[in-house]
Amino acid sequence: MRRATITRRNGHRLSRDGLAALSISLAIAPLARAELARAEGEAPEAPAGASTEGSAGASTEGSAGASTEGSAGAPAGADAPLEVTVQAEKPGSEAASRVSVGHRELELRPRLRAGDIVEAVPGLFAVQHAGGGKANQYFLRGFDADHGTDVAFSVDGVPVNMVSHGHGHGFTDLYFVIPELVTGLDGTKGPYYASLGDFGTAGAVDLRFAEKLDESLAQLSLGQYGIQRGLVIASPELGDAWRAVAAAEVYRNDGPFLNPERLERFNVFLRATHDIGAAGKIQMTWMSYGSTWYGSGQIPARAVCGEGEPGQPSPPPPAPGQPPCIDHFGAVDPTEGGATERHMASLAYSTAWRDADLSAMAYLVRYRFTLYSNFTFFSEDPVHGDQIEQNDDRVVGGADFRLRRRFEHRGVKLTTSLGAQIRADAIDKSLHHDVARERIEERGRAHVDEGQIGVYVEEDARLRRWLRFVAGLRGQWIDVNVEDRREDLGATGSRSSGFRGQMQLFPKLTAIVSPVEGLDLFAHYGRGFHSNDAQGAVLGQGGATLITPATGYEVGARATPLRGLTLSAAGFLLDLDSELVWSGDAGATEPSGQTRRYGLEVGARYRLGSWLFADVDATFTRARFRANAGNGSAVALAPTRTLTAGVGVRPTVGAFTPFAALRVKAIGARPATEDESLTAEGFTVVDANAGLRWRDVEVAVDVQNLLDTTWREVQFASESRLPHEPAAVTGIHYSPGWPFTAIGRATLYWR
Repeated sequence: MRRATITRRNGHRLSRDGLAALSISLAIAPLARAELARAEGEAPEAPAGASTEGSAGASTEGSAGASTEGSAGAPAGADAPLEVTVQAEKPGSEAASRVSVGHRELELRPRLRAGDIVEAVPGLFAVQHAGGGKANQYFLRGFDADHGTDVAFSVDGVPVNMVSHGHGHGFTDLYFVIPELVTGLDGTKGPYYASLGDFGTAGAVDLRFAEKLDESLAQLSLGQYGIQRGLVIASPELGDAWRAVAAAEVYRNDGPFLNPERLERFNVFLRATHDIGAAGKIQMTWMSYGSTWYGSGQIPARAVCGEGEPGQPSPPPPAPGQPPCIDHFGAVDPTEGGATERHMASLAYSTAWRDADLSAMAYLVRYRFTLYSNFTFFSEDPVHGDQIEQNDDRVVGGADFRLRRRFEHRGVKLTTSLGAQIRADAIDKSLHHDVARERIEERGRAHVDEGQIGVYVEEDARLRRWLRFVAGLRGQWIDVNVEDRREDLGATGSRSSGFRGQMQLFPKLTAIVSPVEGLDLFAHYGRGFHSNDAQGAVLGQGGATLITPATGYEVGARATPLRGLTLSAAGFLLDLDSELVWSGDAGATEPSGQTRRYGLEVGARYRLGSWLFADVDATFTRARFRANAGNGSAVALAPTRTLTAGVGVRPTVGAFTPFAALRVKAIGARPATEDESLTAEGFTVVDANAGLRWRDVEVAVDVQNLLDTTWREVQFASESRLPHEPAAVTGIHYSPGWPFTAIGRATLYWR
C-alpha cells in the first residue's frame, strides 16, 4: 500500500501523522504542496522572486537523499514511500544566470563522463586533450579557463581545483566522479556569492552525490575503439536511521588514435549517512580513483595530411621513403600521457531547528600526478627532444562551517548567514626533461605549503513580496611558503624561495525585483578573486600578486510565461586585474595583464512533468586586454560565441520506459593569438542516446559525434620544431575530437 511520508532536507522521515504539526510550525505548507506536486511528475511554479536553490546546494529536484526515483529514473514501485523535501525559502543570491539541476533533468541528458554533467550549466564547455586521464579544459563566459583557473569546482562542498599544481594552477580533474551517482548540481556565474572563494571568477559548479538510491544496479558497456566499462552501485536498506551507497567503476579505452590511448581507470565510492535525533545527520564519504594513459598530445596543424595552415603547407618528408605528413589521429611523440591517483575522505554534519540551521564539514585528500608532455618537440633539444615530466604529490586538508538564521522584524524577512572555510595544501612538485618517459635532467624541485582562510557574512532581506536585497562580505587570507630545492644561491636578486601572505575584502550586492507574477529582475555587483601560483608569487623579481581581484556587474531577467517554461537573459561585465594565460614552452599558465569581458547570455528551459526536458542557451562574449602591449589586445582562445541545446524524453508506457536524448554543442571561431593572426576553428558536435527499460532490465545505445564531424577539440597557438625543420615555427596545435563512436550498455536493477 502506498504511504505518504515527508522528508526534511537532512533526510529524517516523519510519518503522515506528523505532517500537519510540521507544516504549521514551519509555516510553509504551500511549498510542501508544491513539492508534493513535483513528486507526482509536475513542475511547480515558484513564487515570484523566490529562490529555486539554496547556498547549501539544495534544489527543488530534492536533496541527494530525498530522490523519489532510482538511478535510472524509473518511477518508484507501488509500495515505495513517497518522499517530499520540505524547505523554507532558501537564502543566498540568485541570478538569471544561476541554475540548479536535479536528478530528473540529468537523467534526460547523455552522461558518459563527468564533463557531460558539468555541461548542464548553460554556456559551460568541457573538452579534452592529451589523453582521457588528463583534466578537461573548460570554457565559460569568455574564459578559456584551461584546466580550471577561473571556474571553481567542488563536490558536496569539497573543493577540487588544485592550487599551485605541477601542470597548471587551478588544475581540476573530475574523472573521479561516477556520473550515475550525481543527483544534482548548482551552477553559478560571476563573483557575486560570498560563500565562493578561490577561482570563482567566471563561475562555480558544485556536484551533489547520492546518499541513497531506490535501486541498486550492475552495468556493462562496450563500444568502439576498445571502450569497456563495468559499473556496480549498491544502496542497501539499513533501517530508518541509516542510508548507504557503495559503487565501483572500471573503465578502459584505446581511442581512435594511431597510438592507442590505453586508458585504464578505476573508481570506488563509499558513503554512509546516519540520522541524529529529529533534525540532524552525520555523513561519512570515501572516494578513491586512479588512472594511467597515453596521449597523442597537441599535434601541429602544419604537419597533418591535407590540413596545414594558410602560408604553411604540410612539410616535406624528413627522409626519403617516410610519409610527408601525419594522420589527423597521429602523434609526434607517442610516449606522452601520464598517471594519477586521488583518495578523499570527508565527514559532514548538519542540523536544523525552528529558525536556523548549521552545517560543518571536514575533508582530507591524498593526491599524486605525473604527466609526460611535449609541446615544442625538438625546439629546445634537437637531439633528445623536448619532452617534460611534471609531478605533483600533495596532501590537502580543509573544513567548511556555516550557520544560517532566519527571523522577521516589522514585516521584513531576514536571513543571516555566517561562514568560515579553511584549506591547507602540502605540495611536492618536480619538473624533469625526459626522453620517452626516461629522465635525463632535473629542471625543478620544490616544496610548497599553502594555506587559505575565508570568512563571510551574508544578509538576505525581503523587504516586500516583490523586493529583495542580498548583501555579503568575504574576507580572504592566503599565505604560501616555498622551498625551491634548486634555487640559484650564487647571485642576489634571484630569490625563488620564501614566504608571502596577502589579505583582501570582497563585497557583494544583489537586488531582486519581482514586479508581476512570473517575472524576476536581477542586478548584481561583486568582487571575487583567483589566486596565483605560489612559486610565481615569491619570486625576487617579477613576482605575481598572490590574490588577483575580479570585479563583476550583471543585470538579468527570468520569466515563466507558461507552466514548465523558463526564459532567461543576462548581460555581464567582468574586469580581471591579471589574466592567467597559457605558456606552451612551460606547459603551464602564467600571469599577464588586466582584461575586460562583457557579453550577453540568453536561454530557455522547458520541462513537462518528469518525462520531457528541452533547453537552448547561447552566449556572446568579447574578451580584451585593457592595455595593448604592442602585439594586439585579444585574449587568446577566449570563446566568443557558444550554443548548447537539447531535448530528452523518458515516458512510461505500461511496463516499458523508452528514453532518448539529443544534444548539440557549438563554439565559434576565436582568436588564437593576441594579434589575431591565428584562429582557433569552431566546431559543432551532436551527441545522442536511446534505450528501453522493461521491469529490471535496461538496454541502451550512446553515440558520441552522431554526424561524424571532423573537429579540433582543443587548440593552442604554440611554437614548435619538427625533426626536419631548421627552426621553430609558431602555429596552431590541436587535439583531434573523437569521430562517430557508438557504445552499447546493458543494466540490471534490483531493490
